[in-house]
Amino acid sequence: MDITLVDPQLVVEVDVDVARDAAGRWRHPVRLHRPRPDLTASDVPSFGARMTG
Repeated sequence: MDITLVDPQLVVEVDVDVARDAAGRWRHPVRLHRPRPDLTASDVPSFGARMTG
């Protein structure tokens, strides 16, 4: 798998479904919900980080 590092410029909300197929792939596409210009990338927890509160 190739990895491409990016410099995040925009925070958006997305809608996702937790359903996965037998191979572990998402069964439904992720959909853009709305941009969040009130947030910066540093306001969002890292992928896999546990949220509290």
